[in-house]
Amino acid sequence: MIHPAPMRAARGVSLIEVMVAVLIFSLGLLGLALMQLKGATFTKESGARTMAILEARSLADRMQANLTALSEYVSASSSGTIPAFTACSPTCSPTTVADNDVAEWLTQIKANAPAATTGGGYGKVTANADGSYTITVSWNGLITPGAGNGTGTSNVTESMVFIPDLGS
Repeated sequence: MIHPAPMRAARGVSLIEVMVAVLIFSLGLLGLALMQLKGATFTKESGARTMAILEARSLADRMQANLTALSEYVSASSSGTIPAFTACSPTCSPTTVADNDVAEWLTQIKANAPAATTGGGYGKVTANADGSYTITVSWNGLITPGAGNGTGTSNVTESMVFIPDLGS
């Protein structure tokens, strides 16, 4: 005959053990949610950086097609404002083409990237002493460097150097 075990010998899960398990599980879920949020922020920042590189390359292609007015790309982009677009016939001057290229370029950047918090501009072309040109795109980043808080108060720039192919 089997005798039932006394109450002291019965084992089970206490309320404290269940609460500790729920706490650990909750912390794990919060960690996963934070990783998801950070991942989305980094993905958006990566998209903005990709857009900046594509826009800089787009202007470099336009500059290569209009080599006679390279200095106009520098002056048109240095004002910090978007130049007025000038409608013209198929026989536009190279200077007008350069102004229109910069206007379209800056308008495209402005439409696709958050504004830079300082400096007022979205993009700029500068001439270098060696005959090359630096094309810089600026926007308001989502991640403040060093803070890791994603407040979106940092300026981010992406630059590329354009070396015109003047022929041989």
